[in-house]
Amino acid sequence: MIAYVLDNKTLKTKDILEFEQYEFREDIEYSEKSSITVSRAPKIRDDDLVLCRGEGGWKFIGICETFDSGSGKQEYNITLLQKERLFDREIFVAHEEMISETGIEDFIAQTIRDNFTESGDDLMDKDYICLEVLTHTRIAAKVDAENGVYNLKTYLGNAKQYYGIFLDFSISGEKLVITIAKRDEPPVPIDIEVSDISDYDEVYSVKALAKLMVNWKLPDTQNENGETVNGASERRQFYLLADRTITEDGSDQNRAAGTVKSIHIEAQTEDEMLQQVYNEFSANEYSHKVTFNLKRDSRLYPRERFYVGRKCTIRTKTGIRTSQVTKAEDESGSAMVALTFGNLKVTLIEKLRR
Repeated sequence: MIAYVLDNKTLKTKDILEFEQYEFREDIEYSEKSSITVSRAPKIRDDDLVLCRGEGGWKFIGICETFDSGSGKQEYNITLLQKERLFDREIFVAHEEMISETGIEDFIAQTIRDNFTESGDDLMDKDYICLEVLTHTRIAAKVDAENGVYNLKTYLGNAKQYYGIFLDFSISGEKLVITIAKRDEPPVPIDIEVSDISDYDEVYSVKALAKLMVNWKLPDTQNENGETVNGASERRQFYLLADRTITEDGSDQNRAAGTVKSIHIEAQTEDEMLQQVYNEFSANEYSHKVTFNLKRDSRLYPRERFYVGRKCTIRTKTGIRTSQVTKAEDESGSAMVALTFGNLKVTLIEKLRR
């Protein structure tokens, strides 16, 4: 395989490296790290882009975190962050109205322009980034910020998980082209009994959210005298049904059993409040962890279909489960690709109980 090292300031090619050993890891929170091992000292520094190409095309695009060589070793190990970590920065909320009026994709693009490409800081701006917005998904939602500050990388992960908004990276000349679009591909049906799948394991939370108690408050305002007028508040209750829909009818005979949660939501409109409610139950839908290994050359389940964020329906020993790819691990020397579905964090105690 070949790795192209691109300068983080100009996007010009600094080095071309051959490598055989690699670990490519991607997850929906962009916390996993990857690595490649090369035979000579690379011309590279922190934040340089690394494009890894193999048979069939591009295999991985990452950002150099560091590189090192152990004592007495002739090989160099380059640690790579996921490409979305390019936007791992705390920023101020702005243009929030675009999410509901124009589209969440347009909001993301404008946020990148304001903070990463056209902020007016010539030292920090990356003018080689070219943004293309292909879809416009209007959502009645606010940015989850603390004192008006949030992390864009985290927001991108949430947008992928909840709304199916993806950022695709490609190189055109000396431009980094980022297309922002919603993907509406149907869920991939998976049968774990087929021979292309091995080492299947599943853990499901027993704490499924079934009832959500909401204290909905309108934002405070100021009157003509500059005095604060407290926004009105209202209590609402939402229930999960067996078909995974939501109702406010507590007497519905199709209610699902589970746990109860209370939250405070400050939102200007009912639609904004309801979107946060849907997000709470949506997160609940993926409260499980399913893992298995898939043959890299599987014809039944082609590897490229199982990208992080792809919705799936898994036929397991306990029934059909709706899920989502949340991590993919691809290592040199292995004929298998490790896939993880769901967002349940399995602790040591839970592992001991299994």
